[in-house]
Amino acid sequence: MAAIYSGIHLKLKNPRTPWPDKLKLARFAWISTQCLLPNKEQVLFDWASHALTCFYNKKVDVPSEVVEGLWTYLDDILHSRKLHNVLSEGKTISLRLTLAQIINDRILDCSSQLDSVSFHTILSCCHGILTSPVLSVTYTAKYELLVELLNRLCGLSSMQLRQQKDEEPLSLKVFEVLLLVLSTYLTVQKQQANSNRVFSQVTAHLLHPLLLLRHLLSTRVWTEKDDVKIRQNLSKEIRSKVDVVLQSALFIPDHLLSYKEEVLPLEDKAGGKKSHAGKGLQGPVNVILSKLSVQGANEEEEALFYTVKSNSLPLLFKFASDTFCKGGENKQVIFHLMTKLMTALGFTDELDIDEKFSASNWGIALLALENLLNSCLAGDIYNVAADRIQHKEVQLNFYRKLARLLFNNTQMGIPAWYRCLRALLALNHHILEPDLDELLSAVWVDADNMEVRVRKAREALVSAVLQTYAKLRQLPKLIEELLDVVCRPAADELRPPLLPETIQNTLSQCLLDNPPSQNLEICWLILKKMQCCLLPYIRDEASDLALKVFSLSLLLYAVLFSFKTLDNSTPVPIVKKTQSFMMEMLKVVEDLLKQKLVTEGPWMEKVQEVTLLLTHTWVEVDTLFQIHCSKYTSLAASQSGTLVDKALTLRHIDSPLGKLLQNLLALHKLKIHMLKPLTETSEASKMARFILNRQELSSMMLDANQSWDFQFCTVNANSCIAANWFLVTSNLPLIAPYLKPNDTSVFAECILKSLLQSLDASGSNLENTGISVSLISRQLLESPVLCEFPGIFSAVIKCIIKAFLGQLGSSHVRLISPSFLKPRVEDEDTNMKRLKAIGQEMSDSVKMKTSVSLSKTQVDELQQLLKVTSMLNGNAMSPEDFSELFLTLFTLTSCIQCDLSASVGLLKELFSIMASLLVVKNSQMILKVVHGSNLLEATMTSLFSRSSKGLFKGLDGQIWLSFLQSVQDFILSLIQLIIDRKSSMCLNLEKFTSFIVESNLTAGILDAGDLCSLQLHLVTLSMLCKEMITSLDKNKQLDQTLTHLLEKTTTVMEPAIQAMLMHKGSRQSQSFSIEMVTVMIRSELARASISEDDSPVKISHMAFYRSFCKQILKELSPAPRPMDFLVSSVNYLSAFYMAAEKTKARDLEELHIKILQNIHALLSGTWLSLSDVKELEGPVKVLLNQLEVLSTVTFIKLLACCLFPEHCSKAFWLITPQIMSTLIMPSLTRALTLPALETLTVLLQQGKAMISNPHHVIVVLGALQFVPLDSHSVEDYHAAFEAIHEALFVIIHCYPQVMLKASPTFLNCFYRLVSSVMHEGRQRGDSDRASEKDKESFLKCAMLVERMYTHIANAAEDFTVLSSFIVAQYVSELQKVTLQPEIKAHLTEGIYCIMDHCVEQDIKFLNTTLQMGVKEVFSDLYNSYTHYHKSQRQGEEKYTV
Repeated sequence: MAAIYSGIHLKLKNPRTPWPDKLKLARFAWISTQCLLPNKEQVLFDWASHALTCFYNKKVDVPSEVVEGLWTYLDDILHSRKLHNVLSEGKTISLRLTLAQIINDRILDCSSQLDSVSFHTILSCCHGILTSPVLSVTYTAKYELLVELLNRLCGLSSMQLRQQKDEEPLSLKVFEVLLLVLSTYLTVQKQQANSNRVFSQVTAHLLHPLLLLRHLLSTRVWTEKDDVKIRQNLSKEIRSKVDVVLQSALFIPDHLLSYKEEVLPLEDKAGGKKSHAGKGLQGPVNVILSKLSVQGANEEEEALFYTVKSNSLPLLFKFASDTFCKGGENKQVIFHLMTKLMTALGFTDELDIDEKFSASNWGIALLALENLLNSCLAGDIYNVAADRIQHKEVQLNFYRKLARLLFNNTQMGIPAWYRCLRALLALNHHILEPDLDELLSAVWVDADNMEVRVRKAREALVSAVLQTYAKLRQLPKLIEELLDVVCRPAADELRPPLLPETIQNTLSQCLLDNPPSQNLEICWLILKKMQCCLLPYIRDEASDLALKVFSLSLLLYAVLFSFKTLDNSTPVPIVKKTQSFMMEMLKVVEDLLKQKLVTEGPWMEKVQEVTLLLTHTWVEVDTLFQIHCSKYTSLAASQSGTLVDKALTLRHIDSPLGKLLQNLLALHKLKIHMLKPLTETSEASKMARFILNRQELSSMMLDANQSWDFQFCTVNANSCIAANWFLVTSNLPLIAPYLKPNDTSVFAECILKSLLQSLDASGSNLENTGISVSLISRQLLESPVLCEFPGIFSAVIKCIIKAFLGQLGSSHVRLISPSFLKPRVEDEDTNMKRLKAIGQEMSDSVKMKTSVSLSKTQVDELQQLLKVTSMLNGNAMSPEDFSELFLTLFTLTSCIQCDLSASVGLLKELFSIMASLLVVKNSQMILKVVHGSNLLEATMTSLFSRSSKGLFKGLDGQIWLSFLQSVQDFILSLIQLIIDRKSSMCLNLEKFTSFIVESNLTAGILDAGDLCSLQLHLVTLSMLCKEMITSLDKNKQLDQTLTHLLEKTTTVMEPAIQAMLMHKGSRQSQSFSIEMVTVMIRSELARASISEDDSPVKISHMAFYRSFCKQILKELSPAPRPMDFLVSSVNYLSAFYMAAEKTKARDLEELHIKILQNIHALLSGTWLSLSDVKELEGPVKVLLNQLEVLSTVTFIKLLACCLFPEHCSKAFWLITPQIMSTLIMPSLTRALTLPALETLTVLLQQGKAMISNPHHVIVVLGALQFVPLDSHSVEDYHAAFEAIHEALFVIIHCYPQVMLKASPTFLNCFYRLVSSVMHEGRQRGDSDRASEKDKESFLKCAMLVERMYTHIANAAEDFTVLSSFIVAQYVSELQKVTLQPEIKAHLTEGIYCIMDHCVEQDIKFLNTTLQMGVKEVFSDLYNSYTHYHKSQRQGEEKYTV
């Protein structure tokens, strides 16, 4: 056969053979073992390479499908196992350079989208070549070829990345091969001896492609279509490799002289060594920059290439800094390099804009400048002293030019412009100081761009300026410059606020740390500027000086309220200067108040605001100084009140800020009034009402979601509501005592309106950075502050009640309960009668089935009111407020009718809030108004009535169950309240139980079989049972009543549950019915526990419970189940097992086993998560406590063998040491010893990889010494013997590291087995002769001992020292008894294995130390060992290969 295929080579070369046939022959030749060709792999490889070379050189005409086939064939060869085996055998297969060149060319064609061959195949071929060390030599040996390959792969990758608009996913293969080529190239580049050659190749062919690729990877917006591997791994690795390639090629220490030669000026080179530029690089920086300045084919590409250059320059600068600046050297070189890089952004050498620079590039250029400056900062390139002394301030002059460039071309809409200025400021404040006025004007006073990102950058720059001058202790100089800028002629109404929140906070912090003398100097500067430049000319109605004065007034206010107040430790000169300043400021204030500066006109409001602001500032600061500093004496202290009165009497105050400032002055007057002893309250009341201003407050509550940022300058028509409301609520403790009932009512209405508005806005107020009326009201309602003012809190509750009743309408309220419309009076008895009347009328309306239909809008408004009600602190309510609110909510629950889903949602909220109200301090008050049984009956009557009308039928299952839970919580809370009150408890419970069990209404539920009614019925019965169970065993009379009621209740529950179960496919969950039956069982158990007679416990519905148990055991399995079903099922099993135990059921043991098996099956489910296991932990623990300790031991053993998910397994083995410690407690009975020991063995065996602490194993060894072996039964003896042996075997097999420390303890345990089997296996007399079965058991024990001797011998390194001791123990015991021959044979074979490790010295030691009788036994043993065992072993070793 081989001869047939030997001519394949000729056919492949034959031009007459069709190309498809040639390809088939080549494929066959590669895979066939019968085709014999000399050097077949190389021949076929060369043929394919030659065929492709001829085709692409246009020497032959090959069909396109054959060309595709040739590439696929080549790819198959490169990735074949056969080629791998050939190369691994050491054979050499060479790759032609022409093929490598063809691959490079094809990748170029792929980049140009010209090639018809699948580029994935070509890339796969490239991957196969580079991953083979033998074949990759073609590329690695020819550096230029590898550079070309990398260049073209970068082009292909960049092309794919630039096609993002086409929404085509990236090719994973392209980037995998690119990373491989990069790694290969990096290795080759490091091996190049000529660094100049590397520099030339990289700059000529790789620099721009690599930087373009890096930019596209960094800026790509990744989509879901992109492969995760590219997005998360490959892109990062490729960028990292690109960085290493560029840094190691362009910036290496060898090139430092060349860079110095190019960038340093002549004076810095003078005196240096002679240049070696002839041997180095010529103008490396210019070369790099020229390669980066690539011209694009169109505007889009031109913009892209400029972006690549701008983003690359900071990167290259970082590479240069990292290489040349190690140890702080060559900083001047790096600086001059940075200047060249900066000018490459499109600027001239003098840092003017180049004529070719496009204005659209400013954003990118500024980002690059920012990064370069930050790198300079981080590298500590600029040393101010060294630059001035050694280099004639060359760096300072450059940065000044850069600052002028930025100021001459302001880009106030670009955040990077501000950040560049901030970086220059951080380098040296002298850079910007000559342009300080221009800086303050552009970025602070006259800034006009309020876009968020720009604003943050601008405020950060201003804050940095303030902090810098504060550190330099030159803050007065800065403020003086700021004042000049503010006072320049300008359109002030277009200026932004002078002190936004961020800048004001920074200024405050700076002033706090500033010397007091400088702070006073700043205050004087502001005041003098106002006196000299502004106030004298403010009479001019056409002037906008009022706005300038207002800005300076705000600045003065901020300064005075920011630095530390005077106190008794303040130096006297500072106090005197402060007094002088305050007197001068007082003159200004008095002058403003005395003169009617502007009668009317556009600036009247601002003048009034200035007057009020300066007055408020002066009186507050003056008062603070007087309170905290006894040295400060205000000469105008008596005039303070007069100033406030004058300010409060100013007329025509229409501006929002003016009104706010007047309120602040009124508040100041109120505080001063309260500090005076024994004063009349009329003036205080007047001020309090002035601040509250109820008429204006109620009219202003139109939009409660407008926010305010706490700044005076932002108070306007929109924010004034929040500002005034904040003033009122934050000073409520001062105002509240002086408010009249009408005022508190208005205040409460405003709280409620604002809260309802915030709920309408769906939380939009929370998106604002400041505060809003609604947010203030919410915080006030949830805080303990409001509860400290009973009058206001009561008014809020009354407003809520009024709003609830308002939704029903007065006519409907009169129909349901007319007493609601009667006003509340101060007399308690009258109020109590009114509340009782409401309760009675409400009960009557339920019986009469009175209802009120509500629209969807009314339902929505009620739900919003309920949300507000849920915020109230129930413990702070007065008994009357609590009772009326509860009765209002209960009335709504009983009478409203509306749409299905809306009705259930509303009822659910009502029940939830009423349940929460029933646990507060005054909750028992409601039972004085209405009997508890009446409330319960009214609740169930209304619910049953709704259910009978089909209101609940169309509900989703989860919604219904959630509603049931809310009803359940309410009934539970109400029954608990009845029981806790104790008064008339039995009467209320008996009455309600009779209603729920015997009434015609409940009887109709069972007859109708309506599922919703049945579930409501069962929920009520179960809650009643649960609460009665908790009240048992307190006194005999009560127990008799409760047990009787429990019996009545459980009797009704079984038919109700049976009727509910008839609804197959119903939406109720399985857990519901299980929970109901569980309550039945516990009720019967509780009733039985109270029984006084000694007769056996009888449980009425045991057959029903048993059927339920069988069904639950069927359902419990490893398959996924709802967690509520699993929890309720485990709880049911606990209750049922207790019932079976109490009734002494015959199949208790069988039930015991089934429960354990099913719990084991459940916990073996791999679908259980950690949270699921935690949820099951409590119920399972309770269940196991119901079972015996044996069950727990068995259960642990089963758990140890389970395959848990990883997180569950970790949790189990984490607690295993505690389990082991519990199992070895000496208190275990004999019946539990063996199961516990077996469980310990399983834990040790399964946890060999988890139990890392040797101590836990040693503890088990210690416990084994106390396991009894003196059983009366041979069967029990054998079981104990085998259990100990298995534990020892697991320890020696799985824990060899423990043997190093615990071998004596181990041998002591084993010696007990040896001694025991010798004792039991001794020869006996006729009377004591063992049966054949017993002999077989003893023989098995002897075989186990022999086996253990063998294991000990195999672990000889741990027992080397103890071999003689083991033999001594054995012969000492053997000397005491005469063994049965078959037992002796096994023991002897075992001890022989130990004696194999006894050296001659051990034998001498034994002969010397053993006693006389024992020595003879040892001699006989040793002789038989030498004669039989040793000679036989040596013979075996002789013939062992």
